[in-house]
Amino acid sequence: MTLDEAKFILSAYRPSGSDSGMAAFGDALRMASGDPALSAWFAHSRAHDAAVAGKLRQVAPPPGLREAILAGARVSDSQRSRRPGRAWIAGLAAAAAVAVVVLSMKTPVRPESGTAAFGAFAISDMAYEKHGGKGEPAGALISELETKGARMPGAEQIDFEKLRETGCRTLNLAGHDVLEVCFSRNGTQFHFYVARRDGPLGDSIARGPSFITEAAGTAAVWSDNRFDYAIATTAGAAAIRRLL
Repeated sequence: MTLDEAKFILSAYRPSGSDSGMAAFGDALRMASGDPALSAWFAHSRAHDAAVAGKLRQVAPPPGLREAILAGARVSDSQRSRRPGRAWIAGLAAAAAVAVVVLSMKTPVRPESGTAAFGAFAISDMAYEKHGGKGEPAGALISELETKGARMPGAEQIDFEKLRETGCRTLNLAGHDVLEVCFSRNGTQFHFYVARRDGPLGDSIARGPSFITEAAGTAAVWSDNRFDYAIATTAGAAAIRRLL
């Protein structure tokens, strides 16, 4: 399978992750799990599709559209051929509204889309990648993360270079290095991701963590003045909130 073929298949993957068990996506998903560039593209694609779906859910159909469509179905062929019925006019109005929404999503990705992409990336990586985190700095961070009652670390507790150089797992998202460590708290497995704030990965300094939920799991994304963070788990948002 070529990269373009994998992208073509994955472009039909629903952002909720509900297609993860379908055989048609199996080879492409496995390819994405082993290709950092494809994995980053896939995470961005799912985040974009989720954003489009969210915008479409906000589109309200014109009043009386259902009734107009049902009435239009009863119009004879001769009547429809002479002039457009009210149902077609209402339908065109709804289609125009949808087109405006979809076209608006073609504009450059806004910062908030970066948050969704980082969360989707974390969930996808949690589901399909192998995980590690070796070396003294990584081990110290994992020990801190596994301490009962401890909150997630901030910039003053993260030495990015040492974590990268001593064996902490490093990934790539849209050209940015992302460090990942796994840890367990009260029997629940978590995956913690850290990226430098030198690009549009995070936008949550002011508003706090943002939560992204898909079929494969839940992620929270937040930022401080130096780093963007994501934490993913299959245990749900409540489990993550207890760590923040």
